[in-house]
This record gives sequence, structure tokens and C-alpha cells, in this order.
Amino acid sequence: MRERMNRVIGLVGGVVLTMDAKMPVSEAVLVEGGVIAYVGSSEQVRALCESKRGRVLDLDGRVLLPGFHDCHVHMMGTGLNTLAIDMYDCRSVDEVLEQVREASRTYSGDRWIFGKRLDESRLQERRPPTAAELDGVAPRHPVFIVDRGWHYTLVNTAGFRLLGLSEDTPGVRKDPAGNFTGRLHEEANGRAKKAFFEKQTRTQREEALRRVAQMAAQVGITTLHAVEGGELFADSDVPILMGVQEELPVRVLLYWSTEDIAKIKEAGLPRQGSDILLDGSIGSRTAAFEQPYQDDRSSKGLLYYSDERVEEMITAAHLADVQISFHVIGERAITQALNCFERVLSRYPKADHRHCLQHVGWPKQGEIERAARLGITLSTQPAFMYLRGTPGEVYVERLGQDRARQGYPLRKFLDAGLTVGGGSDSDVTPMDPLFGIHAAVNQPYAESSITVVEALRMYTIEAAKTTFGEQSRGSIAVGKQADLVVLAQNPLQTAPDKLKDIPVMMTMRGGEITYEAKDFVQ
Repeated sequence: MRERMNRVIGLVGGVVLTMDAKMPVSEAVLVEGGVIAYVGSSEQVRALCESKRGRVLDLDGRVLLPGFHDCHVHMMGTGLNTLAIDMYDCRSVDEVLEQVREASRTYSGDRWIFGKRLDESRLQERRPPTAAELDGVAPRHPVFIVDRGWHYTLVNTAGFRLLGLSEDTPGVRKDPAGNFTGRLHEEANGRAKKAFFEKQTRTQREEALRRVAQMAAQVGITTLHAVEGGELFADSDVPILMGVQEELPVRVLLYWSTEDIAKIKEAGLPRQGSDILLDGSIGSRTAAFEQPYQDDRSSKGLLYYSDERVEEMITAAHLADVQISFHVIGERAITQALNCFERVLSRYPKADHRHCLQHVGWPKQGEIERAARLGITLSTQPAFMYLRGTPGEVYVERLGQDRARQGYPLRKFLDAGLTVGGGSDSDVTPMDPLFGIHAAVNQPYAESSITVVEALRMYTIEAAKTTFGEQSRGSIAVGKQADLVVLAQNPLQTAPDKLKDIPVMMTMRGGEITYEAKDFVQ
């Protein structure tokens, strides 16, 4: 149910972890007109609430926190992917083909067979199916399968033709004999995704956004950093999201991943990019490294842009007072981004620009320190290393144990004084801040783990700082928006290996209750 924003609500009898250094812990909060009006004792808040004829909610010892942020979500992709066949658990090419074969048996007409989260590193053959193999099990239906990181697409012959691509499109992969493999990378990947997702109706796309927003509220999220359009998705998604965002139960901070600053300015957006890809991914061996991949000595990955083009984008955004953000994973991409930022900032100094790097997988120590000196903020995903960095998983397979161990060094980021926001890259990893907090505290290599308090800050106040939002969001203090989450247990008193299992009991956005668990007895 939702409470009207003009209502007065007193949240009493709990443990309030404010993320505010001036009062780190309290026990009650008064909400009035959608903002936090008072923080103090339960007795004080109850009396104030009753004097204003408000509603008192007894937290019964539960824990109240600022609402969580997710600093990197593909809302449209996540929503539309709820309609897709999940292939993450497939362990062989035959298992993938069986899922496609079953869909072909049951789907009517020429309906697309849409698969998601294919991870070739989990397949015993260490490769995805070929177009010919997909043709064999789906002779009548077009097939469109995205890999787990969205960095390549797999199609059959029918799908390839319907997407309007030709075999000379850059990124169309062929085998040594010159046969089409079904894999689409780089430009072909981007064009295929745009063509596929634009086939969805506006009604379908609006429903996808609403579905994701409600999913977010259920896991305690009150602010989503939505990464839309650009190379990986359809630019036509952006006006659709802008048209519905005020109706959603979460705040949406839009990142349009276009290179075109004119589009950003025309839309009146303060942010650009986030998934302007300077390199690719580990799984597809396109993240840009100085040394070759261990399992393919012919590849060091790819840089997708020249330094000149990156500088042009940064300069245009910087002079327009627009925050710009780039996807960087390998060390070469990180170095390229920082070199370009440094040159632009030396020409046009600005003390507090908060331009951002996304992911930041394998930085050198000197680059971490340089990012801090330059005032760059980071948005990263602790679940990447937690899920993929252990022996037997893809980072170790691609990079070797020693190099894999150096990835996503959260401890070093914080020790350098960087502002770091936490996210999921949903649906590459689950849109679930408590899972992200769990992953940050329980990194596979202890030297990269951070404390529970630090992890909570990554998804609250530090996340707010990445977009200049700390004056209105991210902590519980008088005058801030009443974006709150109630947890069944105190993360500071929960075993580290159980953090991901803490139930979310209630979410409040601007004084409105956007989610309540069935067993939240008030």
C-alpha cells in the first residue's frame, strides 16, 4: 500500500543506522511531507507524531536505514529479460540447444526465441552453440541469445536476416573456413540489440520499466541509476523512461549512454554515458589488458576508441557541466580514461566535477591514486568478483589465478579516498543491494574485502555522492527525503556470510510506502 506524501508517519522502536556521522545511531524517525522531520528517541517521535495526528509504525526492534541505491542498472534490458529463457545454469552446448529446441516446439508462428545470461565459460565445451547448431533445433523460429555481460549476441540464420545485418558488418564473427558462427560483437552486437529491442511495443517497454521499478522496491532500493540507450540498447528507450519515471516507486537517475552531447543537452540531462564502452568484458576476451589472456595468447582485448575521441567526449561534457562516465574493465582502458581526463582537466580545471568510471576491474595502484587526485568517482559491482573470481570461474580461466586475484580491489579504492558507489549491472548480477553488500564484505580474496559499514555506505551515502545527491539522499538526517528501508536484522550484528539473507521488511520513497513484506506486523 502507499501512504500519501502529506501524511505524518512516526517510525519508532527500532535501531536507526543513519549513515550520518553527526548521529550514527538513533531509534526513531518522524516523516512529514515526504521528508525527514526529526530523528531521536522513540518517546519523542511518538509524541510528535501523535500531536500531529500522524500514524505511528512500531518497528519492533527492526533496523531502519537510508534507502538503497543501485548505481548501475539496465532497466529496460532487465525488464524485457524477464520474458527471456534464462540460460545461466546450462553446462553444455547440448543443454543450451535443448532449451532452444523446446521453445521451438512450443512457440507459435515466427515468435522469437529469446535467451539471456548465456555464459560460455560455464559450458563444458567452453564455446557457445554455432548458428548452424541453432538452425538445426529451431528451423522455423529466429533465435536471439545475449551473453551474461551483454558483450556479444548469438543468433541463428533466421534471426540474423531479420535483424537486417550483413556478413560484412564489423563484429560478425566467422570461423577459419569463412562460415558465419552466429556470434555478433562490437558494431554488429550493438546494431542487433537495437533492432531486436525496438521490435518490442511501447506498451511492452513501459510495462518492463514498471516491473523493474517494483522489483527494486522489493529489495529496498529507492534510487536507481538507469543506464539506457547507446551501443548496447535502443536510444528510443530513453524518452519512454522519461515519460513514465515520475509514476515509478523509485527515483530514477538516467544515464543516456550516447556519445552525442547534443542529445544530452536537448533532453536536459545532467549525466552522460556510463556504458560508453572503452573496452569490453572478460568473458568475451575484449577487456583491454597489457598482457595476453591466459586461455588465448593471441588476444589482449580491445580499445574501442582513440584517445582523441575520448578527449572530445570528455571536453564536450565537461564544458557543458554534464557528468560523463565510461565503462572500463582492463588496465589499458582504465589508463586511457585517466590519461584523457587528466589532459582535459589540466586545460579546464574544475574542483568538483565528479566524472565517473564504471566497473574499474583491473587498475594499477598508481591509477587508483591518480583517479583520487583527479576527483574521479567510481561505480563498481562487488558481485562481479564474488561470483566470477574464484578458481574454476571465468576470471581465473581467462587471466590465471595471480592476475584474477588483483581484480576489483575495493579495499584499495576506499583506502585511496575515492567515492565509490555500489551497483549490480542488472541483470548481469542480481539487482539486490544486500547481495552486493554481502559480496563486498565477502570478496574471494580477503585483501579486497571491506567492512559492513563501508559496504552499507557504498549503497547509501557514497552512492548519493556520485551524482551530487548527498544533500537530499543517502543518509537519515532532518530535511532529507524520506527514502528509507526497514530490515529484519541488523547488518552490523549479522554473521558476514548471512548478510545476503537479511529480509527486507519495508521500503519507503519520499514518505510513501512502496513495499511491505507480508509478515511486517505493525
